[in-house]
Amino acid sequence: MPRPVPTSGGQAARAAPPEGTPDQAQDAQERASDEQKQGADARQDVEKARQDLQQAEAKAQQEFQEAQRAQQQAANQATQAQAEVQQSQQQALEAQRQQQQELAQAQQQSAQQQEQRARTQQQNAQVQGSQRLQQLVTGRVVSASPDELLLSSAGGAGQPQIRLQLNARTQVMVDGRQDSSADIAEGSQVRASYQDVGGEPTALRVDVTSQGGLQQGTGGSQDLSGQDVQQQQQPQQ
Repeated sequence: MPRPVPTSGGQAARAAPPEGTPDQAQDAQERASDEQKQGADARQDVEKARQDLQQAEAKAQQEFQEAQRAQQQAANQATQAQAEVQQSQQQALEAQRQQQQELAQAQQQSAQQQEQRARTQQQNAQVQGSQRLQQLVTGRVVSASPDELLLSSAGGAGQPQIRLQLNARTQVMVDGRQDSSADIAEGSQVRASYQDVGGEPTALRVDVTSQGGLQQGTGGSQDLSGQDVQQQQQPQQ
């Protein structure tokens, strides 16, 4: 090493640094280049990591949105399904109520029909019983009053007689015309239908022939169930 040259002031001057060798300069340049490259690589890695993070965040956000949409869709489907179930239940209840109403109406109609049939059967039975109880007699008038008619079945004194009660429902026909019991003359030929009412023979219809147009009967009474009698009988009013 050279000795420092004294300066004016008595102090020795510092030595200048020696110049480096070309190899050392090249190494320093290479190191600087490597460091620069490493810095660039690091920046690239950081940028790539940032991009990857952004992509991951975007993907996560997209997946989150898709999950929300799926959840909302599932909730909508559940609400719709519940509404459909409620509607089906209401329809089933309405159908059940309608079926019960129709059944009740059918039962009511059936009961009414049965009641009507029962009334009809009862009426028929009453009519048939009334017809079976009706009897027919022919003879001549012994005496007549507004409420009673006395007939002689043989038309003579001492022969069998029958006393018929007359009332407001008794139909009186004199020579084919409707008349009253006051116009029945003694000795007239009579054909009368009657039935027992409270134990008393009560006339239902009295046909009077003042001129003896009907043949005198042989006496007694006849059941109206015979065909000849049915043609002459009149239904009870």
